[in-house]
Amino acid sequence: MFKKKFLIFYLLLFSCTLSQNFYEKTGFAYINDGKKVFSSFPKGTLIKVTNVKTSDSKVIVTDEIIRNLESRIISLPYTVFKDLKLNRSLPLVHLQSLRKNKIFIAKKTKIYEEEKKIKNNIKLEKISILDLNKKKNTNNRIYLNFGPFYYKRYADQIYDTLNKKFNKKNIIFKDYNDKNYLITFGPLNNLKEYDKIYTKLVKIGLIGFDIKIQ
Repeated sequence: MFKKKFLIFYLLLFSCTLSQNFYEKTGFAYINDGKKVFSSFPKGTLIKVTNVKTSDSKVIVTDEIIRNLESRIISLPYTVFKDLKLNRSLPLVHLQSLRKNKIFIAKKTKIYEEEKKIKNNIKLEKISILDLNKKKNTNNRIYLNFGPFYYKRYADQIYDTLNKKFNKKNIIFKDYNDKNYLITFGPLNNLKEYDKIYTKLVKIGLIGFDIKIQ
C-alpha cells in the first residue's frame, strides 16, 4: 500500500511540474510526411525544439493537438527534422515552452552602403569541415534515469518496483551518493526496445524518467 501511495505521489509531483506555465521535457520525436507539428500542446503554442546531441534548435508553433503520442513527445514534419539534423534512429529532442512577447520582437537588421562594399570586397577562404555524423556511431545506447532523489528510501522503492516488473537486475543499476540517489535502467539498444519498455512503465506509473544516450 505504501509503495502504491509513493508511486501516485511520484506521478503527481511529475505532472505538477508539467502543468506549470513553463514546460520543459526531453524525449523522442516522431517524423511525419506532412507540414504540421503535432503535440500535446494547444494549437498555436510557441516552443523551442533542440537536438540534444548537436544542440541545433528551432522555434516553432504547434499546429494540432494530440493527447496521446504514446512513447514520443512530439511529431515533427520532415523539414523541421532536417533543420535540426536529427538522427532517425535516435531522434532525442528537448522541448521548452516560450512566451510570446510583442515588446521584444527583433527587427530586421539594416545593412548600410558602406557595409555592403566591405562585404563584397572580402575574399573568403574555403574551409573544409569534418562531418562527424558521416561515421555512424553504433555504440549509442538508451538509458533511463529515475531521480536523483534526496531520500534513499524513494530510490530503493523505484529499484524494487523495476526489478519486480522486469526481473532484469543486470540492466537496473544504483548510483548512490549522499542525498543524491539515482536509479538507471539500461542500456536499451534501439527505439523498438524503448517503446516496449515505455508501455510497461506506463502501466506501473513510472514515466517520470530522464533519457540519456551514451
